Amino acid sequence: MSRRTYSEPHHHTAPSAVVDERGARDLRPGENACLCRDCVRCCTYITVEIDSPRAAWEYDQWIWALHHHSVQLYVEKPERWFLHFGVACRQLDAAGRCSIHGRHPVLCREYDPRSCERRLPLADTRAWFDRAEQFEEWIRTHRPGHWQRLIAYRRGVREDPPVADDNGRPVRAPALVASGAPNPRTPA
Repeated sequence: MSRRTYSEPHHHTAPSAVVDERGARDLRPGENACLCRDCVRCCTYITVEIDSPRAAWEYDQWIWALHHHSVQLYVEKPERWFLHFGVACRQLDAAGRCSIHGRHPVLCREYDPRSCERRLPLADTRAWFDRAEQFEEWIRTHRPGHWQRLIAYRRGVREDPPVADDNGRPVRAPALVASGAPNPRTPA
């Protein structure tokens, strides 16, 4: 039998030698239930492929995202980037079962539990970031040129956001980071 590679929208697992050539929607309900018994892992996160960051503002954007709870970022070989959100589906009932099964989205119906990361390792994960600090360190050590551009970008951006009074009038203008010069618009 030939080797089958699955392209899953939920995650990316390493291809395995699967002798069953049927598609995910061809599995019988009992087979699906058996494969998924006591597991709802695929219903507890969303993973979205993103463009590989190149510009400083793109790195800064993903650093910002990693400052948020339940957001992770990972890179697969050769160069595929993914944003990972640890969020459970609202349709899981108290028992952890799908409350809309039978009218659930096609994305769920086409998910093949034979490729679940519970059974197969994630494919060629090059780096995984849970926190912004981890990502910044990785950029610094693995992409020093990009790190230098990120630092230069940060130096050229205002340190603090503008502050307004209750009527929306500016109270003070923020100074540029590391400018060293007083801001003539800042009240004394």
